[in-house]
Amino acid sequence: MTDLRDLFEEVVVRTGLASFIGPGVVRRALNSVGIYRVEDATREDYIRALPALRARMATYLSSEQLETRLRDIGSLLRSSVHGS
Repeated sequence: MTDLRDLFEEVVVRTGLASFIGPGVVRRALNSVGIYRVEDATREDYIRALPALRARMATYLSSEQLETRLRDIGSLLRSSVHGS
């Protein structure tokens, strides 16, 4: 996963949120850490945004779903960092 736009799309998919909700949720989480263009977001930015992403996803998912999705996103981000 080399393209940062692909990383955004993969994080959105792994949120498990509807296609009309997920991208906005991820963008707003990135905004909370000072990233305003998804094309500029690094893997480390996504990791810093995880607390905000958790809070936003909690609006839409059960606790169990939330934890499962966040583990999946965390695994993606960790493997992306170590795989670079």
